[in-house]
Amino acid sequence: MLNFEKLSKVYFSPSGTTEKIVNEVAKNFNMNRENYDLLSFDEEKTFSDELVIFGIPVFDGRIPKLACKRLSKMKGNNTKAIVILNYGNMDYGDALLELTDLLKENDFQIVGVATTVSQNSLFSQLGRNRPDEKDMEKINEFSKNVIEKLKNNEENEIFVSGYKPYSAYRTPPFSVNCDEDLCVECLDCVYTCPEEAIMENTPTMTNIDDCTRCSTCINVCSEGARSFSGDAYSQEMESAVENYLDRQEAQFYF
Repeated sequence: MLNFEKLSKVYFSPSGTTEKIVNEVAKNFNMNRENYDLLSFDEEKTFSDELVIFGIPVFDGRIPKLACKRLSKMKGNNTKAIVILNYGNMDYGDALLELTDLLKENDFQIVGVATTVSQNSLFSQLGRNRPDEKDMEKINEFSKNVIEKLKNNEENEIFVSGYKPYSAYRTPPFSVNCDEDLCVECLDCVYTCPEEAIMENTPTMTNIDDCTRCSTCINVCSEGARSFSGDAYSQEMESAVENYLDRQEAQFYF
């Protein structure tokens, strides 16, 4: 029997796949649930008598700056936590260490860690159609192992890969394009952009200085008007496909 008041899901998921994986883990737990979507949730929060699942993607070897900023406001009280780091079939760099360090500093006791793979949000050729059935089987097996660990009251320090100081943040050099012929000015991109890089009066324009290339606006656009483009994008895509096309597998830490 798991003695938690509820299950809380905390995720940052511009493309929706990190949320999908968090939900797959959560379905194994028969508890009341609460959701905290870090694309919009920006408040202080303390978690106590509950189990928390954290799901965060990787942005070029780091966890997203905005996700890090909002996660830093979330505190535990020796609160049990499951950590999901989701990446697009490339190198996740120091992101896993960065994420687990942050949560430990905020008084969360990590009981299980998974590095999962999904279709890359920048270069769709990488990890295409993932997570797939094989991924989901492994994720559910991981969830059941965590449940057994919790039932047995097992406690141990979990060590993960990564280095300090963490690698420097890097924003991809390419742009987000909006096809004015396709855009119907519904403003969904304006209201969902977590960086407020798209203005209501000019929805076909993106402030590239504020934009982190998170892909939220691309994924929310029902008209398919938004995309990454330009010579720099083509060059980075070619390099990514050359170096990271081979299938990467999820890893699990207990």
